Amino acid sequence: MRMNFQSKKMSGSASKDRMIAKFMQLTATGEKTASFCLSIHGWKLDEACDYYFSNPEKYARDHKQQIMVDRKKIQHLFDRYRDPSADVVSVSSSHDGLLRFFQDIQLDVYSINALIFSWRLGVVVQGQITREEFTNGLMALGCDSVDKLKSRVSQLDNDIRHPTKFKDFYQYTFTFAKDTGAKNLGIEDALRTWKIVLAGRFSHLEDWCTFIAQHDRRSITRDTWNLLLDFASTINSDLSNYDEEGAWPILIDEFVGWLRPRINTSTSSAMS
Repeated sequence: MRMNFQSKKMSGSASKDRMIAKFMQLTATGEKTASFCLSIHGWKLDEACDYYFSNPEKYARDHKQQIMVDRKKIQHLFDRYRDPSADVVSVSSSHDGLLRFFQDIQLDVYSINALIFSWRLGVVVQGQITREEFTNGLMALGCDSVDKLKSRVSQLDNDIRHPTKFKDFYQYTFTFAKDTGAKNLGIEDALRTWKIVLAGRFSHLEDWCTFIAQHDRRSITRDTWNLLLDFASTINSDLSNYDEEGAWPILIDEFVGWLRPRINTSTSSAMS
């Protein structure tokens, strides 16, 4: 009996360790935060994650204690890549500090991780990082050196695994991708960004991009941008649960009207 009891105890402990590891992966927090949050939610991973993302400020103090970084090192790192004519790390015809920085930390400029990195730093203007964004962002990431950033950059996709985090990231990319001061996002920028952020998350991404390109739209509104994620996340690939009376933007209604005949044709061909 004692051996059985110990076996069950070890099994339960291993299960909790796996949940802690998964929570840390999804939330980018430390072991202390993960263990505490899971324990108060009966070790139910989904509930604990949802609560964490709804109340991140409650864990901010604990999280900050886990991240031991040197602010002065971050400032020196910023100065290494800083534009000589402005207090930013940027890319321009006369300066390539941002590109050198990305190369040194092994971050592909055209990858989704580059967008996640900008989101985590809270970068406002595309093509430049201010000293405040750089310093506060690296503090939050727990990185004060190129080597630490190389390691952290390779794990950035974990930061958007939870649906709540991905939605926040996705909505950020609209503001990040559009021209400064513009209300809407230009078509070319929208298509380029969708192909990066929705790859593997939207079954009709290729169809959507084809539709948009063919219908000569000048720009995409924030409402359409945001609701496309809801469409991609909730509507079946055969459009069987799409409600024409729902509060969808006109552009998405038009897309469904354009796509349905193509789906029906493909289905008929497959059956014949």
